[in-house]
Amino acid sequence: MKKSNPINYETAKALFEANGTTELGDSYFEVKGGGDSVLVEVPTSIMHRLFRLGQAYGIRQPRYFESEVKMIVGTDELPEFAKDLRKLLSLVNDEVLHEYVNALLAAIDPNAGLSFKSVYVSTGDYFKRYA
Repeated sequence: MKKSNPINYETAKALFEANGTTELGDSYFEVKGGGDSVLVEVPTSIMHRLFRLGQAYGIRQPRYFESEVKMIVGTDELPEFAKDLRKLLSLVNDEVLHEYVNALLAAIDPNAGLSFKSVYVSTGDYFKRYA
């Protein structure tokens, strides 16, 4: 099974770098669907935790959130992605992680707006040293 489809440079630049609300290198989920989008900014350390938990528990999408990755969770994958996030919440007792995951789940909830949504994921540099 192929891990993901690569996004070419022009597409990545148009979809991710054109986002003026976050600086390059930050971690975030942007839920798009219809006219409005919802941005859930996540500290890079929390995104790294989500990545490692995805690896540890074999949860499909989060285990691909490697350092400095740009990916899209499409409309067809979204129900499974939400199910996996809820599973993660039930497995891990971490209030900080729960806060960000619950904000993401609220944004992708089909009752909160259009059912045709996609999630743009941008992860920061997990290994960057901060002063």
